[in-house]
Amino acid sequence: MKITRRELKYKGLIFDVWQEEYETEHHIFKREIVDFPETCAVLPIFNDNSAILISQYRFPLKREILEIPAGKVGQGELPEKAAAREMMEEIKMRPEKLAKIGTFYLTPGYSTEKIHIFIGYDLKNAELPADVGEEIQVCRIPLQSLKEMMEMGDIEDAKTMLALMYFFTIFNQK
Repeated sequence: MKITRRELKYKGLIFDVWQEEYETEHHIFKREIVDFPETCAVLPIFNDNSAILISQYRFPLKREILEIPAGKVGQGELPEKAAAREMMEEIKMRPEKLAKIGTFYLTPGYSTEKIHIFIGYDLKNAELPADVGEEIQVCRIPLQSLKEMMEMGDIEDAKTMLALMYFFTIFNQK
């Protein structure tokens, strides 16, 4: 597969959109590519068998959704540092310990977004100013309730579902 043309179609505040033309032995086709920065997310776990999820309005969905704290990894910032920073901005806590679940491409069919997902534990109070425009409700939820919410389809965010599935099936076995 060979790229024969690449054109910037949209330069955004958070991401850019490129249109690329590809040539194979038998076809020429076009694709739109969303060029998105690296992100991180963390599932904060308490010793009392509860976790924190956040509820925030997501404009593309036109409603609030429950998810784990997440955000962009800054230029030159380590994903672990970004995860701790996002927790301090969004839930006013920092993890003493982070366990990396892994690094994943969220939608490789059209986006370059790569996310680093962690479990954070031994949580301590720590605060950074919230990002402008973020209105977040912090929800402390028992782990058993989260398991039931997953089974009922109430957890719709992929990164949150992945982190919870990992926590319930692998992390607790270690």
